[in-house]
Amino acid sequence: MKQVYSETSTRYTMASVCYNVYLKPVVVFKNYLPFNVVCIIDKLVEEYVIEPGAYTQLPNVQPGTSSICVKIPDYLEKEWTCKNELLQNPSEFTVWQFSSYENIVKVNLDLGMHCKQDGSSMIMSLYCPFWLNNKTGLTLDYRTTEDNMNVITHPSNYDGPILFSFNAKNFFGKKKASIRVDSGDWSDKFPLDVAGSSGYVVCKGQNHIYMIGVRNTLTYNGLTKQVTFTPYYVMVNNAKYDIECREFDRPADRWFTVPAKSCVPFWPRSEKDDKLLKLRVVNTEETTPPFLITQTNNILLQLDNKYGGIHADIQLTESSTYINLSPYAEGLPPPMILNHTDKTISYWEKETVQIRKLDPGHSVLFTWSNPPGCRVLAWDIGNKKEMQDELQTDGLKEFSPMPNYTVYWVSFLNGMQRVILFTLNEDVAADVQSAKQFEVADTEINVSIHGIGLSLVNNVARQELMYLAIANSGIIWEYAKLKSNRYIEMAVRDSYLMERAYQRYLSKEKCDTPDFGRELVDEKTEVDFDTLRMLKPQQRKMRRVFQYGLWIQMKTSPYQLQFHAKVNKVQIDNQLFDCIFPIVLAPVPPPRTMGDNFHRPFIEMSVVQRVMKYSHITQFKYFKVLIQEFHVKVDIGFVIALLDLLETNVANEEEERKHFLESIKLTKEPLKSLVVTISQKEQKSFYDVLHFSPLKIHVSFSLQSGNYKGLSQLDVVNVLLQGLGVTLTDMQDVIFKLAYFERNYTFLSQNQLISEVTSHYSNQAIKQLYVLVLGLDVLGNPYGLVLGITKGFEDFFYEPIQGAIQGPGEFAEGLVLGARSLFSHTVGGAAGAVSRITGAMGKGIAALTFDKDYQRRRRDAMTKKPASVQEGLARGGKGLVMGVYDGVTGVFTKPISGAKHDGVEGFFKGLGKGAIGLITRPTAGVIDFASGSLEAVRRATDLEEDICRIRPSRSLPADGFVRPYNIQEAEGNKILMELEKGKYSTTDVYVAHFTIEKNQVLLLTDKRIALASHSEVFGGWQAEWAFAWSDIPSSATVHPKGVQIPIPEAKKKKFGMFGSNGANKLINVQNDALKEKIVKQIEYMREKA
Repeated sequence: MKQVYSETSTRYTMASVCYNVYLKPVVVFKNYLPFNVVCIIDKLVEEYVIEPGAYTQLPNVQPGTSSICVKIPDYLEKEWTCKNELLQNPSEFTVWQFSSYENIVKVNLDLGMHCKQDGSSMIMSLYCPFWLNNKTGLTLDYRTTEDNMNVITHPSNYDGPILFSFNAKNFFGKKKASIRVDSGDWSDKFPLDVAGSSGYVVCKGQNHIYMIGVRNTLTYNGLTKQVTFTPYYVMVNNAKYDIECREFDRPADRWFTVPAKSCVPFWPRSEKDDKLLKLRVVNTEETTPPFLITQTNNILLQLDNKYGGIHADIQLTESSTYINLSPYAEGLPPPMILNHTDKTISYWEKETVQIRKLDPGHSVLFTWSNPPGCRVLAWDIGNKKEMQDELQTDGLKEFSPMPNYTVYWVSFLNGMQRVILFTLNEDVAADVQSAKQFEVADTEINVSIHGIGLSLVNNVARQELMYLAIANSGIIWEYAKLKSNRYIEMAVRDSYLMERAYQRYLSKEKCDTPDFGRELVDEKTEVDFDTLRMLKPQQRKMRRVFQYGLWIQMKTSPYQLQFHAKVNKVQIDNQLFDCIFPIVLAPVPPPRTMGDNFHRPFIEMSVVQRVMKYSHITQFKYFKVLIQEFHVKVDIGFVIALLDLLETNVANEEEERKHFLESIKLTKEPLKSLVVTISQKEQKSFYDVLHFSPLKIHVSFSLQSGNYKGLSQLDVVNVLLQGLGVTLTDMQDVIFKLAYFERNYTFLSQNQLISEVTSHYSNQAIKQLYVLVLGLDVLGNPYGLVLGITKGFEDFFYEPIQGAIQGPGEFAEGLVLGARSLFSHTVGGAAGAVSRITGAMGKGIAALTFDKDYQRRRRDAMTKKPASVQEGLARGGKGLVMGVYDGVTGVFTKPISGAKHDGVEGFFKGLGKGAIGLITRPTAGVIDFASGSLEAVRRATDLEEDICRIRPSRSLPADGFVRPYNIQEAEGNKILMELEKGKYSTTDVYVAHFTIEKNQVLLLTDKRIALASHSEVFGGWQAEWAFAWSDIPSSATVHPKGVQIPIPEAKKKKFGMFGSNGANKLINVQNDALKEKIVKQIEYMREKA
């Protein structure tokens, strides 16, 4: 940076000023098409050639007067042109129509233009909403409507993408298209909007039915979606020789060759649902048994020649079926059979007639001769007493084919090879099976962490944004029989009553009476807390415990490793003031049926791994992960605050172009690059039982942003929503139900496991986005009413069965709880849904006032939950009265306030706002009263407790330095934020506060002193009086009744009935030490001000 002085000399003076002058282009033009475009400015000769993903600066244009011509020199062997004026304030998304000529016929291509303002520059991005990639090897036709006039042909030999869009009328709507193969019948319409989805479509050709996979992915810029068409069946030959295949039920067809180390489409001609395939090596006659390609399969297919067999691994996805063929390798046959006895063993495949013999001391490799069959191996040893096994699990069993002759048979893994061993030696069987399952662990490690907290702070804006906590369970009471050490957790309700009785015991004054520790918990239960004994209804010993926030246990022994982990509670709080949802993520309280039984950790993981000294394969006997039901509630202000914290000042154009060029590269990749295959050489583990629980997620989202002043707009969100062709509104408690993931007795590599689990849950989540239609907050969520009543009936019919499982005594309790739940969900569900409907109507009418301050105050009142039914009804009544009052007074006050801010123009705006408010404010007040009353009824009938923030938001001083968390400062700052509905939240910085009475606090900020009181009827903090430090002429003094603050008569402000004692304010304080502390703090702030 060069120093620029205001005089001719180089001498630096106080009058010298250093300027940073930034020169930016008026327009920046970006090319988001997969080929070059040319820009020509009106009345200029120069042409700007812009490569894919690149941009150019247009400094010579003037929006509002200039025009620009854009050419696509070479797309489908034509030149396309478009000329448009550059508007001064263009819409964010517009349609630019490019034209070309096919012979003498004019053809059009509609592309999108995204415009956004970046400071003084306008960023213009030319894009196409869809790129269509053809990887089928067939000629495809595309269309958007039912007529055949606008059909786009995609030749099989064209390796680039086809630009696909809709006309200007439907460009930003919901989009569907159809395809056909070789002039056959058109497929059903399928959606193009949602990126991340995949599936297949069926096209009927001439004497052939084609199943074509469809994948939809989003490019890096978020403007373009790539739709890739692939064959549904793909043959992958990993062998070094060609393999031929033919459908089993079409013996007259020619053999289809799959070249070595290649990947080719496969189009079955059979119309049966279960498609069978046979294989052979090229230039040989021996064929494999037929096998299914329409379900997941992993099998070695026998060949009676030098090749031995071909391994077939069938992998199914939503959009494709991959048939992976590999040569024979060690460990691929289903079992190796070992005869370690002195008798000949007969064995055969179930449902077949071929019986084979295995002599003593011999072994044999076995594979299935009928792969689509039941796959059960049967055997006997001369007595025609059949034994059988499915060859999936480890096991050790014995049988006696003749008197005094016991044979042990063991199933175990040796590497990836399943082995069936028959032996007469019990020790050999036990050793290979690692059968000491109940051995004592020789090493045990326990890790217990009380809790973990993570605070995310924007110190520049002096705001704590988020607090993540792993918290403990709270107090849990357990009981056990007097002679037993096995403690049982009390029911949630009983534990709550016991803790309340224990607190009463602690609050009593200590005395030596024999029954001092006795407390009556309820009418049936009596305990003695001195001895921690339950006296009635039964004699039991008790203990008071809690579950750690994070608990990990690992045990090891020579043959086994056990791992057990629990995360008790995870909660993410939105710490922004005036947010819509203070709790972002938290577990949903369990139903009453489960909540009264025992506490469950939020996340629990249990793993049992077998340790085998002779095998390099990791074997998991048991691998389970359980995640409880949870909710995610996000408002747009929280998202903006996080993005504002993480936003970089300078966009990395090179990185953006790099990602865009990678997207273009993917369009030219061959079919093999899209095939997801699992390498046979990758290290795999064997899972006997692998289970990840289903996920039940309650999602709420609000487009309201409170008072947060952050980014002016979310460009990413706007782009995505525009691409979806939808207008997103508020969502209220939309439930996503994602099914569990389970695999039994299978080999999986680590990468394969991660990939399958991720795609399993993510694909379900994308598919369930349709619930947004039912969950939109346009007129509340009537679907919630149906959910509520359904849940009630479900509890009523399900819970008695659950109670019966627990024992006869709990059956009646389950019936009672079910009946109560039915009442609660029917009444509360109806009240909750109707309250949301009226709430949405109130929000819409409030928007018609065009008064942002009124809308903010109404939103504050509606989002803060009342503590009781009485408070809810009182607040609703207050809103009704204030709606009428504001509507009448607004006719006079709005023109005056508008004139103060914007002069004559503001006066007439205020006049209009006042006239509209005269009707809309009383109407909104009536509707809000109805909504608040119904919400109060719902909360009164709700059985579940409200989830609160873990702690108040951190108080950050004026210097912005982050210091250790102080709960007292945080609580005082919370009072300041809520005082007079946030009147001082943006102007004052918290300094200190002192509790005067139960609902009265003396608050000191950097600018004023205020006496705040909390209203038990309406809720919230109000200022009885408040004075700036400059209004206090002299020091505060200690008074016999408290602290006296002098106030000049001329500047005295009356806010309520208190403090009219001449020119002084008297604060009633009884504690002498507190008096001195208050006076000292006031004096310090006066001097500092």
